[in-house]
This record gives sequence, C-alpha cells and structure tokens, in this order.
Amino acid sequence: MNTQEPLLKIRFDGNAVGPGRISVSHLLRFLSNLNKALQRTGRVLGGESDSARQGRPPQNIKAEVALDLVLLTEGSPAAVLGFERRQDNPSLPHMDFGLEILESSIDGLNEVQKNASDEQLPKGYDTGVLMAWRDAGVLFSQGVDRIEITLNRRAVPLTTSFTPTGYERIQQRIKGPQTNIRTIEGRLLMADFKEHGTRCRVHPSVGEPVLCLFDDEQKDEVLEDILQYVRIVGEAKEDPLTGKISSIKIHDIERLEGREGEAVELLPQGTPVSRSFWESPTLEELAQTQNVRPLQDVAALFGTWPGEDDDGFEAAVDDLRHHAIDGRDGR
Repeated sequence: MNTQEPLLKIRFDGNAVGPGRISVSHLLRFLSNLNKALQRTGRVLGGESDSARQGRPPQNIKAEVALDLVLLTEGSPAAVLGFERRQDNPSLPHMDFGLEILESSIDGLNEVQKNASDEQLPKGYDTGVLMAWRDAGVLFSQGVDRIEITLNRRAVPLTTSFTPTGYERIQQRIKGPQTNIRTIEGRLLMADFKEHGTRCRVHPSVGEPVLCLFDDEQKDEVLEDILQYVRIVGEAKEDPLTGKISSIKIHDIERLEGREGEAVELLPQGTPVSRSFWESPTLEELAQTQNVRPLQDVAALFGTWPGEDDDGFEAAVDDLRHHAIDGRDGR
C-alpha cells in the first residue's frame, strides 16, 4: 500500500469537469449514490436478501464505510478527489468489514460492466446495488465521460473505470430478460405501499395514466420519486382488444432531472395540509389555541352547577314531557 496516496481516489473526466473543478450538483449526485452503493453492498455481505428494502442501514455498516474528503486536485484536466475512512480500526482483529465492502463494491463494478447477459452477480451485489451505481452513472448524460475509482489498499491498487458503455450494461442487467419490455415517461403522482398492493400511477404528458406494479425492494425508489418526472421500464400487459397498456411490472425507475418543467400542470394544487393536521396536540396546546387560561379563583365556580335546590329546572322538563305526550295524542 502506498501511504502517500489517499485510500480511495475518484477521477472525473469530461467536458463538464475542469482542472480540479467539478460542479456541486455533479459531486453531490455521485457521492450520495456512492454512499448508497457501499451501504447496500454491506447489507448484502451481511446476509440481507434485499439491500434496497425500506429502513435505515445498520449503524455498524454506516460507520464502516463513512468517508472524509481529504483531497481535491487536478489530473490534467480532470478533477481528482481523495477520501480516507473515518473509522481506521477494524471491528475485529485481522478483519476489516469496511475494507471488504469497499473492495467488493469497486471490484464488482468492474465485473457488472463486462457482460449484461451474465445472470450471476458479483460478491456483495444485488439489484439494489446495481440501481445505486446506475443512478451515479446519470453523470454520463451530463458531460462526464469517465469515472475512475482506485482503492489504494494493497501493493497493487484496485482500479475500476466506470464508463457510459458499462452504464448501459448495468441498465440492461436491471431490466432483465426483454419480454414485452416497454418504456413510459411521465409524472409519478400516486403510489400504494400496502403489503399486497404495491402499485403506482405514472401520468404521461400526453395520453392516459399507466398503472405500474413494483416489488418490496423497489419501495424506496418509488417513494423517492413521488411527484417527479420519471422513466419507467418494465414488462407490459396489454388489453387484447385495444392494444393499450393495462399495467407495467417495473424493472427500473429513473428520475429525469432535466425534465422537471414538463407536465407541471399535473402536480397537485392548493395549500398543503398543515403539519398539525396529522398530529395530536397536547391539552396545553389546545388550551392555548382556544385562549383558555388556568382558573385563578375556585370561588368563580360557586353558584353555577348544580344551582339552587328549587330553580325550576325539573318543572320545565316535566312540562316538556307532558307537552310532547299531549301533542301525540292530539294527532
């Protein structure tokens, strides 16, 4: 290991990158999805069957892959970032789960870009990990041509190049076998997360909305894209009489960030429901909103209830009862 180099180096090449310069939006997109890919790899290595399931990743995995940016320099004319782990000591002697996650995720990225038809995924990979790398690869449509990742752990560094061609192969792996595969684009406006009814609706700019079905492992992706303009790829069922799509089983969902201005008229209008609508206020909060103040003098209650012994209340009730009876008898 070369101790003069940071543990992890990432180099960006392309028209959108300058010598030692990269836009904040590009950097945030890549780093958030890199973090997601590493955490999901850790889940798979830890024995979980679905790395993209809802819920926060285990705290130990988050700590193992936490990184600090320690270098931003140029690579003629690329931008090169360097990272060190926040946690240096392995959790167990002679074992370092964090480095195992980094190696598996970076080495696996090299493997999944080679052959999209290979059904066997690398160690530490499942569909959730593929989707995280796919989302990071959106930079290839935003002026980035190549992303080189180097893990400087051993005498010979582990280096992987993430390229537009590899990005396409990852997308093909996510889509799976091409059986009546259709693509639709539109606003994701409705979603149902019930245990036996995971479905959503996508409203194209032109045409009728399309019902889309998704699995449990896709819940997080759907939830993140509510109200966004998205591209859905999946296996379509069609009405045999009309030929229209009756539903699509989602293979892949991708937010189209460059098209936020389309079909905005489909977005819900009006004033959002206030947060208080969904919360139960305390008795003190209710009293304050109704301007009810604490009782200062208990004597203020005297003479109210139950009142005087002979205040005519019983007589009035008795009179009403007889009046009702007389009225009924008279009809």
